Amino acid sequence: MNRTIRVERERSDQRGMALISLLVILAALTVLSMGLMVFSSTEVRIADNQRNHTDALYVTESGIEEVVARMQLAPGTNVTVNGSTFDASIRDDPTAPDPNWRAEVYLTDAGSLPAPGGTETILATVQPNGAWLQYGDAANGMDPIVVEHKWVDLNADGLRTTDELVRYDANRFPPENFVSGQLVEVITATGLSNGSQRQIRQEVIRTPLTVNVLAAITCDNGVDLTGNMTGCGHNHDIATPVGTKIPACYPWELCNFRSLDATARCLVGVMTTGDDASTGGSSDLEGFPAWADTSSSNTFFDVHEYLGLTLAQWNEIRNNPDYTSANDAANMNGIVVVEGDATSGEKFNGNTGTGLIYVNGDMDIGGNFQWRGLIYVEGDCKIVGTGWLLGAMIVRGSTTDAFAAGNSTILFSQEAISTYVGMNLGYQTLAWSEQ
Repeated sequence: MNRTIRVERERSDQRGMALISLLVILAALTVLSMGLMVFSSTEVRIADNQRNHTDALYVTESGIEEVVARMQLAPGTNVTVNGSTFDASIRDDPTAPDPNWRAEVYLTDAGSLPAPGGTETILATVQPNGAWLQYGDAANGMDPIVVEHKWVDLNADGLRTTDELVRYDANRFPPENFVSGQLVEVITATGLSNGSQRQIRQEVIRTPLTVNVLAAITCDNGVDLTGNMTGCGHNHDIATPVGTKIPACYPWELCNFRSLDATARCLVGVMTTGDDASTGGSSDLEGFPAWADTSSSNTFFDVHEYLGLTLAQWNEIRNNPDYTSANDAANMNGIVVVEGDATSGEKFNGNTGTGLIYVNGDMDIGGNFQWRGLIYVEGDCKIVGTGWLLGAMIVRGSTTDAFAAGNSTILFSQEAISTYVGMNLGYQTLAWSEQ
């Protein structure tokens, strides 16, 4: 009897221990499950925060991309966005930069912009408001996107002056200097995504060109200079006034006291590849070290080689011009590519502008034509009228009668070529940092 009771008691104890073990295991599993849930929730929050943090960076970079795209637009480029029409361009005058220039871009429509606090230019975004990315959003306490010239306070007086603006010249060492090259622009942008905020400071310059032009007038054949024309290979300031000729151009030459040395990047007035350069009439020609170089050892290059571009870069430019005919506009600023002749009814007659003209054929120029930059003609060229060019002209075909009947002026200017052609080739980043 006692044995039976003892066995039953042992069985009961075993069942109790099993129940306790089960409860312990269930408790441990519950704790483990809760830990996994907390861990998973934390990981989800971390992933969400990381995604928002990354998205905020993309939003900020999108704001910079908008600004860079608008910096490439010519002044007067009107757009209609969010019910308003306004000039979308963001640009200071590269020939006479304002050291205090500052542009601010806000995430708002043009009719709701804040009043300027000083002399800055206040602009609205060109984003359609149906899907705004949050950059420059003052409604959320964010600063606008700001664009201004890079500046160093050299004399520690707190005042910006033109000679304290930083420029970039790949031909100098160090390339950042205060004398020559492209202005360095500083863009500061802030972006927001689901509460996560990022700020970027990016320094950009217009795509620099390596100007390999060898003369004010370069011809692959002979050239007739017997008319009333002026050709000067001395390097002229980009601000040389329209209509300036020899000797009025002397004060605008970058030579030191007209020393005509190569340090000022002065060139010959005319270069051929072995053919004659005929003079006569009232022509006035100057250059360094002489007015002409007609050596047969001279080489004639393709347009991209004169600009220091790759063939792929040139093809991209050539396939996406701003203008394709002399009749597109009376005033042109940008890249003009004429695939064929620009003669007769298609000739450049009284046009004015800046940039690059490339004619894959013959070209005629008439009227009071004025241009700052580079003209490259694959065929023959003829100027009849009062043409004025600050930069350079390059002609592959015949120029036998090019200057014989006109009253033309061609003054070499490296800065005019690099600035007015380069300003239409986009921007490149010099420096990028997160604030």
